[in-house]
Amino acid sequence: MFLTSTFLSSLCIGITNVIFNLYILKLGYNERFLGLIIAATMIATGLFAFPAAQICDRIGCKKSLVISGLLTSVTMYLLYTVTSQEILLILSVMSGIFATVPAVISSPFLVQNSNADDRIYLFSVNFTLFLVATVLGTAVGGYLPQLWNMIFGIDGTGISSYRYTLFISLILATVSVLPLVFINDKKSACAKPRDIRVMIKKMAESDRVKKLVMISCLIGLGAGLIVPFFNVYFNRILAASPNEIGVIFALAQASMVIGAVAVPYLVKKFGKVKTISLTYMISIPFLIIMAISTNLFLVGSAYVLRMLFMNMSMPISNSFSMEIVKEDEMASVSSLTSMGSYISIAASTMIAGTLMSSGSYVLPYIAACGLYTAAALLYFRFFKKYEDSHAEPVKVNVETTSGS
Repeated sequence: MFLTSTFLSSLCIGITNVIFNLYILKLGYNERFLGLIIAATMIATGLFAFPAAQICDRIGCKKSLVISGLLTSVTMYLLYTVTSQEILLILSVMSGIFATVPAVISSPFLVQNSNADDRIYLFSVNFTLFLVATVLGTAVGGYLPQLWNMIFGIDGTGISSYRYTLFISLILATVSVLPLVFINDKKSACAKPRDIRVMIKKMAESDRVKKLVMISCLIGLGAGLIVPFFNVYFNRILAASPNEIGVIFALAQASMVIGAVAVPYLVKKFGKVKTISLTYMISIPFLIIMAISTNLFLVGSAYVLRMLFMNMSMPISNSFSMEIVKEDEMASVSSLTSMGSYISIAASTMIAGTLMSSGSYVLPYIAACGLYTAAALLYFRFFKKYEDSHAEPVKVNVETTSGS
């Protein structure tokens, strides 16, 4: 049921990734305001990350997911119909708050509902479903404005066509809540309630937690400079249409499916930490190509490869971060790393929005390269020795893979 919900909600994500930023610009706002909206969403998500884990402690995983899903749907409807600058900001904050719950719960939920042998495959399957769904979502999201033009005769690049497309994503988001109702909530994915102050103090003294948060912050800072503006970059600088952007984004997500399937075997050969660091480093040259080229085909190809290598090890890094902390700290550590990541994304997104609104589109890409390089090198330095001395070997067999 959880994986089904992931698939449906990822379809929604795929559509909004292509259209929403372009919709905000079509309303007459510039990249600076777009950056402010994205930053407000990320800050809200980051600040609410730890309270979200505590709410899960109180009411359970199932109720948390269902309530947050329903509130997200209501917020999305308002976000797609209101045009006031102030209200859009308020709704962005609300959407960030409600999106925190699944972000915090997901990794602990998967860890506690799997064993050591199956876990790497379960994370890969979850990530693959996310990728497959976003491939479909991005392809559909890029094509739907043209479909509205064919059916209703409205401008395929106008506000109405973008809004109708976003309403399709809203329907998918609402439907994705239904499978969550059938989740068996006997085994909570969250820790039992404890003294929050004692817990925070204990985690603040943990070198592993501090290192995990540091890496999340570095990656978040790099991502915030470029990721929220990829569709804007393709549209404004490379003159790509929504349909072309949708195709490029869909190809990128499709390539990541291949990467997700290959990751368990890379881990068996190189180990988790080396695989994560190596894939981060390989993605950087393609980011440089995106910064210096203005050829749509070349930049689109570089984008696909950058997304493949930067994100293919995500299920492994999520799994590894949960394995190196205590079971009763999983949700809290997940919330802290999410908090660091989202707040960092928010800060750098505001900077990037200001730079891009003044015409500087290349500088954020160069800065992101430096931040990603630092994250890759530090990740290897921080965790390689721990993996060598503590991590269990990954068992790869057909029966386990098919069972996940």
